[in-house]
Amino acid sequence: MIKIRFCPECGVPEQVTGQYRWLNSGVIVQSTDMTRRVGFIESENLDPVYKGIGEIIGVCIDRLVTDGVRKGTLEYIRNIIPPGVRDMIQKGLTPIEGIIEALIVNAHLNGFGKFELVDFLYNKDDDDFETVHVTDPFSVPLCAGVHAGACEAVTDRSNEVIYSETFPGVYEFTAFICEHAGELAERLHTKGYHHKEGGVYLERCQTCGGPKALSRFKWDLEIGKITNTLTNKRMVLIGPEVQDPLFEELEKELGGTIPGIVVEAQRRFVKWGFFSMPEVGDHGELRNQLALRGLGDLREIKMGAHSLSMRVNCAANHLITVGMAQGYFERAFDTGSRVEWELSGDGDLLVEATPQRITAAVTI
Repeated sequence: MIKIRFCPECGVPEQVTGQYRWLNSGVIVQSTDMTRRVGFIESENLDPVYKGIGEIIGVCIDRLVTDGVRKGTLEYIRNIIPPGVRDMIQKGLTPIEGIIEALIVNAHLNGFGKFELVDFLYNKDDDDFETVHVTDPFSVPLCAGVHAGACEAVTDRSNEVIYSETFPGVYEFTAFICEHAGELAERLHTKGYHHKEGGVYLERCQTCGGPKALSRFKWDLEIGKITNTLTNKRMVLIGPEVQDPLFEELEKELGGTIPGIVVEAQRRFVKWGFFSMPEVGDHGELRNQLALRGLGDLREIKMGAHSLSMRVNCAANHLITVGMAQGYFERAFDTGSRVEWELSGDGDLLVEATPQRITAAVTI
């Protein structure tokens, strides 16, 4: 296994703070490609949201979810593996096992779960495949897409993936050569990030240079899990381009239903205390929490018992952010609420929450 060094000061794997950059715009990007955003988000509400959407529309959306993350992973892996290395693998000049091991380590660093190689074939033909077991995946359809995208990036051939639960909490994922349907390839698009200066200042670790607040999180690389030690909730490092295009596509098909479902799920997640929120009025800490997660730059916020209004520049996972703001307001004043939001073309998000005695229930 590749040896990973931890920062002696903050305890964060040095590969994490070397691979990602936290910018003053409240954005996290890949160090090797600053157009590719990354989010550091709570993960335990992801699959319930996808399941809830499927129940409402009567169709499972796992395939769309998997294909979205496959495409995002494809770009991500191509950025972290030098082109020369991929060329050597495809020409048979270097063993593929070393890259497989490195990608498994990277999955553990990102909190995806415990990956173990089961079998693979790489003859550079249509019979190529790779099978892994994943224990406690952070999301089943998202892990499926991660596996397919990683295989596709290395082999430079289109991959599909099938999976099943072999033991409780253990899933077998097999990626294999398969041309993708044009429909999905056309429907989901990722957007590059173009930097806009912001005013976020995250205190830095003096040793590794990463945000000092990362010391509150524990990386367990043996099982591929990141835990918020303040809340005991699971975190994951994954690009916002996985979810935003998916929700946009579903909204086109289903109208206004999908955004409300996503926002409601996150509202519950926050209101019920699933991650630590700052004290009422500590807007600086709220701004830091958003920026630490790569969700954007909190530029304005006004909050009292009668309303919450805020503006976030460079917002990502904006529906998650809206639900977080609504849940924060409800926790602060022990009230139900209604929420409205607007997202500009360049990613600036306006949110307003107001009290409501009875909040409409949405089944998740």
